Amino acid sequence: MKSTPSAHVLASLAARPRGVGHLAPDDGVDAAPGQLYATGVAMWREGRRKEAIALLDAALRKRPDFPEALCMGGYILGKSGKIGPATQFYRRAIDIQLDSPIAWSNLGKLYFDLRCYAKALEGFQAAAALRPGDADAWNSCAGALRKLGRLEESAAAAREALRLRPNFAEAALNLGSALLKLDRIDEALDAFRRASAIKSDFSSAWNGQALALCALDRLDEAHDAFDQAVKLGNEEAISGRGCLDLKLGDFERGWEGYERRWINGISLTDVLGVRFPKWRGPGRAGERVLVMNDHGLGDTIQFSRYLPMMIRAGAQPTFFCPAKLHRLLSSLAGVRLVDRIPRDETFDAQIAVSSLPHVFATRLDSVPAEVPYLAAEPALERKWAERIGAGGFKIGVVWQGNPDPETDMARSIPLAAFAPLAERRDVRLISLQVGFGVEQLAPPPPGMRVERLGDDFDVGPDAFVDTAAAMAALDLVVVCDTSLAHLAGALGRPVWVALKKDAEWRWLRDRDDSPWYPTMRLFRQRRRGDWGAVFAAMAERLAGEDA
Repeated sequence: MKSTPSAHVLASLAARPRGVGHLAPDDGVDAAPGQLYATGVAMWREGRRKEAIALLDAALRKRPDFPEALCMGGYILGKSGKIGPATQFYRRAIDIQLDSPIAWSNLGKLYFDLRCYAKALEGFQAAAALRPGDADAWNSCAGALRKLGRLEESAAAAREALRLRPNFAEAALNLGSALLKLDRIDEALDAFRRASAIKSDFSSAWNGQALALCALDRLDEAHDAFDQAVKLGNEEAISGRGCLDLKLGDFERGWEGYERRWINGISLTDVLGVRFPKWRGPGRAGERVLVMNDHGLGDTIQFSRYLPMMIRAGAQPTFFCPAKLHRLLSSLAGVRLVDRIPRDETFDAQIAVSSLPHVFATRLDSVPAEVPYLAAEPALERKWAERIGAGGFKIGVVWQGNPDPETDMARSIPLAAFAPLAERRDVRLISLQVGFGVEQLAPPPPGMRVERLGDDFDVGPDAFVDTAAAMAALDLVVVCDTSLAHLAGALGRPVWVALKKDAEWRWLRDRDDSPWYPTMRLFRQRRRGDWGAVFAAMAERLAGEDA
């Protein structure tokens, strides 16, 4: 039996007002529910929240099956942070009136804000089916589909919204965002420019232009577009411009902008919270500093090098990071690792781990690049060395990174692209791929032999401990731009990284080496999407080293 939301949930949001113009709650005993509802909506629009809530509550007491009032109640509850009751109100409205596009759409928006994108899409698609000419419903579908990684469908939904409403700037933005994720950069730039042409002060459209121009290597234009987005108040553009400065090697300006970074649409401050003053860098010995993980596993590995530097500077770092990384990072001598912030402890300061290069004033010529700064466990090294064996030239390969739709999927590589590496007669390709991507091994591409290390390889709760040990037994590691590139570099192992044409800031620009990892070599696409030339260059270098 489905529960019926109580009208009194609305009344609990506000004290009863004494009177509301010509129609007060206590005076409206004889008023029809429709009149109470209409007056309540009008008052809500005027900003008279308490009065509006009381009148809608009165309408629902008189008519509990009033779908429009239930829908408005759900909206008010959602805005007030009462998500559970809001969902109940919308669901009840839909039970009563299944063909209510407003209820479906509002329920979708509620779920979207909760990041429940599959449920959000259900609501948006129902609204679009009920009103196929509603451009807003199609645009909402486009946003949810993009979040779910269904990018072609997202682009199609955005195009339908634009067909219905050609001057729909937000739909043009959604189209550009989907095309950018699909690596169709020229089309994405056109869409972002269309959004800016429709609405010249649309800061997100200018930021989108800047991202597309970065991908096209039109960096001066990208800087100008970021500047315009910043002038219009776009916070994400500040960090985007900072990443561009970092990519160009201007670390002084770059780190300043990077401090304003957003993570999955949320500001760094909101992601981490403010519990203690921000650590400003070396200065006062004995400071107890809470260091907080703020990005993915690769970033954590890259910037964990700064934790021993903090100790040498007299600070006492406690690193709050995922428990699955503790075993790997335990080789950072003297660093305390926690997977939850101790409630009974006070720290002198806090800082995000990715902010440590900024407070240490890292410049291109002062990157702390001593490797290895992480170490594999000796017992595991022996285990995997025995499993791998000594024969041949052993190359560990990784071809796919995080499949999350919010990541850059263009960094991943088809396993078949690695085939030229096996042309040298004694080469053994050994898979270090775990999880997503391993399906390409069943079977492997025609003509390729790729060894697997067994079903027990890195399947436990501790991330990368077997991978780190296996890397010690390999002659070379060849990877896409993923966390295992950072792991191999941090271990000081020979590693070659295959990079898409517009690689991210940490790999700088037009270099085949990395100041962060001395044992690393970079191989870059010269033409977007062309992995063949990248691996041909690798094979040529491999043959040259064999000569």
